[in-house]
Amino acid sequence: MSAPRLSMQEALQMLADAFAEPAPLASDMRRDEVAGWDSMGALMLMAELDDRFGLQLSAEQSKAMQVVDDVLDFLRQHGVLDG
Repeated sequence: MSAPRLSMQEALQMLADAFAEPAPLASDMRRDEVAGWDSMGALMLMAELDDRFGLQLSAEQSKAMQVVDDVLDFLRQHGVLDG
């Protein structure tokens, strides 16, 4: 069984949901521009990626992500994000 694939819009909405943000995020938004991208938001993202795709995002990988596009790159590398 292959992992579900996301469009860019779906991926940005998933991140907004994980970070409890009211609107979809932009790929160039920095971590400090996303209020919900705090330690709890990072844990929510890790749980979401594991539950939805079976992907393990380590705390070190999460801490290294400084812009939304870093998360999108992670999804691309694992064949989850189209494009």
